[in-house]
Amino acid sequence: MSSHLTLAQPSRWVTRFARLIPASGLVLDLACGGGRHARYLAGLGHPVLAVDRDEQALSITAAHGVEIQHMDLEADDSPLKPDWPLQSHRFAGIVVTNYLHRPLMGALLDSLAPGGVLIYETFAEGNGLFGKPS
Repeated sequence: MSSHLTLAQPSRWVTRFARLIPASGLVLDLACGGGRHARYLAGLGHPVLAVDRDEQALSITAAHGVEIQHMDLEADDSPLKPDWPLQSHRFAGIVVTNYLHRPLMGALLDSLAPGGVLIYETFAEGNGLFGKPS
């Protein structure tokens, strides 16, 4: 098990805007990896659903009292189809960081509750010059 999964701090972008998420509202941490944002948001008092395709990373997140769901968002049964598996949920906040599969944007916006907040931090063209993605 990699120590970077358990020791990573939440991004400054997420901590900056997390206070805008309505208090105690359900938050989705999409492609959560090791769950650094899920743990942070749970610590702020939010119930959190953490979704990722990496079962090892999810097991670390679950150990911190966060609800987890194993899901490969880019598989054939992905949320890009009309049966987006989280369509019955309405989230007060959705956090997406370091995830490049942008076709999910419509489903994410539809999954926000009224007044909900989307915190999206990802890469831009040319970002490879500074590190990720290489």
